[in-house]
Amino acid sequence: MPQFSDDIFLGPAQGFVGTNVNNAFQDPAPMDLGFGPMGRVYLLDETPATVSATAVLASTTATGATTYSGTSLAAASTTAGTTRVTRSDGTIVIQLDYPRALSTTGAASVTTGYMTIAGYDYYGQAMTEIIAYSASTTTSGRKAFFQVSSCTFSAASTAGVSVGTTKIMGLPAKVTDPSYVMTAKFSAGTIDNTSGVTAGLGGGTTFYSTQATTSFTAASPGVMTVAYSPPSGTLVQLTGSLGTLTGVSLNTTYWWTNASSTTGSLSTTQANYLAGTLINTSGTTITSGMNLVPSSTSSPTTPDVRGTYAITGTPDGSKRLLVSMGLTAIQVGPNATRAGLLGSDQA
Repeated sequence: MPQFSDDIFLGPAQGFVGTNVNNAFQDPAPMDLGFGPMGRVYLLDETPATVSATAVLASTTATGATTYSGTSLAAASTTAGTTRVTRSDGTIVIQLDYPRALSTTGAASVTTGYMTIAGYDYYGQAMTEIIAYSASTTTSGRKAFFQVSSCTFSAASTAGVSVGTTKIMGLPAKVTDPSYVMTAKFSAGTIDNTSGVTAGLGGGTTFYSTQATTSFTAASPGVMTVAYSPPSGTLVQLTGSLGTLTGVSLNTTYWWTNASSTTGSLSTTQANYLAGTLINTSGTTITSGMNLVPSSTSSPTTPDVRGTYAITGTPDGSKRLLVSMGLTAIQVGPNATRAGLLGSDQA
């Protein structure tokens, strides 16, 4: 079936619409083409339920690498805005009121570990995320789940760990830059903090563009310096020249750990990244000739593909969240694409 749009498409946008080369907008434009296609403003209107640390999985002590799914997950909760739903393929899931990030909360004596959460986004794409858990700590994830099908412990937990909801809400379309969220209001029209916007995976050109390496130290671990350090968990590769530096290879996928706004280190595997095991390098420190190439491929360790918005107030099921988002022509115009609107595929 073809894709239809309600745009009045009168031709490509013109960079110059007037006749006076010194002041382009003084005179009426004798143009025979329209100024289009234009974008849209999308209004996200939600009343998020109360945050609950046990909305998805009640505090559970795992005796090993155990998966909890189906009726082993938490019961439905009106307060937390969750229901138990059976999908068309027979999978039992916990469905949230709105797409939102999840969290893990560990008991005071729990050993540090990881929870792998599997489920689906608002558009039905399968997705997974790995979130750490530790003693007396609530750790928020970065992906917005709509349905949760399972929670898997990486190992025995020695004490209880629960999985719940957060006030980090998923966005319906990809935000490539936080500036595309124009206004945000929460609780009876109070202006909320728009700095709570996190761009979708690969959003913007600063963190995910190929960057020249200012320095890659020969040390344990090796630390790379670039103009903009990508978010932790980003998949990256190295190109250019290694010189005499050893411990890393060109055109090989690594997991990035952000150390500061301009520095970070590499891990050889996802497991090593999660364990904080970084690559040691030796030889001669590189000061030029190498590039860092970040990837916008989704994985269980990367941010949400569309982006999220963190509410600064306290959701309670009655306070309304209103977010106005500017959508571009690639998202809603006649030549819009699925990837332009929703970002890369979930993983």
